[in-house]
Amino acid sequence: MTTPIRFGGLASGIDTDTIIKQLMQAERVPVDKLEQKKQTTEWKRDAYREINRSLMTLRNSAVDLMFSRNFYAKTSSSSDESRVSVVAGPSSGNTAIRIESVGQLATAATQVVEPKDKNGNAVTKTTKVADMNLQSATQEVTLSTVTKEWTLSPKPRAGTTITLKDATSNPIDASTYTYDEATGKVTMNDGTDVPIGATATYTSGYQVQIRSVSGGDFKTIQVAEDATMENLVTALNGKDSGISAFFEPVSGKLSLTQKQTGEEAIIEFDTTTKAAFGIDPAAVPQKGMNANFIVNGISMTQSSNTVTIDNMTITLKSQFTAGEGAVTLSAATDTQKVFDNIKAFVEKYNETIDLMNKKVKEDRFRSFAPLTQAQRDELSDDEVKKWEEKAMSGMLRGDTIIRGAMDSLRSNWSSTSIATNDTDMRQLFQIGLSTGADFTNGGKIELNEEKLKAAIEKDPDQVYQLFANTESGLLTQVRDAATSSRSSITRIAGAEGSGAPTYSMGREMTEIDTRIRRLNDLLIDKENAYYRRFAAMETAMNQANSQAASLQQFLGGGM
Repeated sequence: MTTPIRFGGLASGIDTDTIIKQLMQAERVPVDKLEQKKQTTEWKRDAYREINRSLMTLRNSAVDLMFSRNFYAKTSSSSDESRVSVVAGPSSGNTAIRIESVGQLATAATQVVEPKDKNGNAVTKTTKVADMNLQSATQEVTLSTVTKEWTLSPKPRAGTTITLKDATSNPIDASTYTYDEATGKVTMNDGTDVPIGATATYTSGYQVQIRSVSGGDFKTIQVAEDATMENLVTALNGKDSGISAFFEPVSGKLSLTQKQTGEEAIIEFDTTTKAAFGIDPAAVPQKGMNANFIVNGISMTQSSNTVTIDNMTITLKSQFTAGEGAVTLSAATDTQKVFDNIKAFVEKYNETIDLMNKKVKEDRFRSFAPLTQAQRDELSDDEVKKWEEKAMSGMLRGDTIIRGAMDSLRSNWSSTSIATNDTDMRQLFQIGLSTGADFTNGGKIELNEEKLKAAIEKDPDQVYQLFANTESGLLTQVRDAATSSRSSITRIAGAEGSGAPTYSMGREMTEIDTRIRRLNDLLIDKENAYYRRFAAMETAMNQANSQAASLQQFLGGGM
C-alpha cells in the first residue's frame, strides 16, 4: 500500500507527524507482542527440529550397525603373499590353514587363428565380413505397434525373400503384401495396417557361432551387412560370447581367450566359422586347465585360481612344490575394527543425549524478549546478536517430550539382556558399556575399552546378539525409541519443509499471522483517523487565522 504524502502543521506549526508516530507506537504494542510470540514459537520449533535431526542420525547409525559384518570383521594374513593371498570373510573362523603346494594354476583356453577372405588372402581390419566365408544371419523380427508401413530393421539383404507370419505363427500369403527394397518397408496391398504381432523372417548380416562351455549350446554372434573385420572383433568381445578377442593387423592373426579358467571352459566354433578362421574342421575344442593344489594334506582341484575354504577367499598366484615350503594362511577377529564400529555408534548416541540434555537444562532469560523492528534499528549488529543469544536460550527448558525421549533411550542400555550360557556376557555393562552413576549427564554412555575389546575377542557372536538381536538387541530398541520420539516431536514441530497445517506449532503461527494482519488493518484505520483529526484542526485554525486577519483589517489594523 502506498503511503500518502501529507503536509501537517502548516497552520498550527505543530509537528503532527511526530505526534501521530508516537501515538501509533503505543497502538502497535499488541502487534509487537504477537510478532514476538511468533518469533519465540519459531525458535522453539527450530530447537525441536535440531533434536529431530540428531535423532534421525542416531536412528540411521543404529540401523547401519545392525549388519553382521560390523561385528564379524576379520583380519587375515599370508606367510607369502607372492604365492598365495587370502581375504577372510565375516563368518570365517579364527583359524589357520597350510597350502603345501600348487602343482598347477588354473588357465584359460586360448587359440590363435588366421582368418582368410574368399580369395584365400589374409584379412585386415577393414576387410568386409561379406568378403569372408561366414554364415549368413537369419533375422526374425516382430511388429509391436500398429502401422501401415513397417520398416524392417536390420535392413534385409538385397534380393532376399521376406516371409511373414501373423501373431499366431500362421503364414501370411505373399500376394497380400509388398516389400520395397529401396525403403526397406513392408505394406499391405489393400492399404490396411500390417497385422500387429506379425513376424518377418529374412536374411541380413553375418554370424559366427561359438561354444564356451563344454557340453553347452552354441551362442550366435551377429554383425551387420556392411560390417568389417574390426566390427566382428568388437562383437566377439561382447558380454554374451564368453571370450575375449584381439586382432593383430600386421600378422593378420586373431587371438581368442576364454574369459573363464578351467578345463570345462572351452573355445569351439561351428563348422562354417572354422573354415573362415582357418581352423581344422576335425580339431578338438581348446580347453583350459584346472588348478591342482594341496591343503592341509588334502589334494584339491578347482576350475579357478580363487577358491573359498572355511569362508576364506584364497587366491593362488604361482606354482610351487612342497620342498619350497608351505604357505600359512590365518584369519582372526579384527577386534580393533569391531571396537571402532561400536565406539562410533556410542559417540553418536552421546552426541544426541548431550544435545537433548543441554536443551532441557539451558537457562531461560524471560526478560530478553525477541526484539521488535524499532528496537533492532536502535542497536548495532553485535548488540542484536548478543541479545538474541539470550532471547533464544532455554526454548526447551524442562520440556517433557525431550525428557521422555532421554529416559526412553537411557533405559534401553540397562534393559538389554540376552540369555546365554556365559553369565558374564548377558548385559551390556558386563562388556564395558554402561550409563554410569552420574545422572546429571542425561544418560551418556561410558565405554570401557579394555572390557569391550576383551569381550569381542572372547565371543564376537555374543557381542553381536547383545547389539543386533532382532527381538531384544540394543540397536533395535534404540532405533524404535528414536523413531517414536521423532514422531512425537514431528507432530508438534513438523518435519523440514512441511506445510504449516500439518503440525501444531505451524497452525499456531498461522493463527498469529492472521491476528497480526487483522490488527495491522486496524492500525491503518487508526492512523488515518488521527491524520483526519489533525487535518480538521488545521482547517479550523486556518479559518480562525483568516477571520482574525479580516477583523484586524476592519478595525484599522492596517493603518
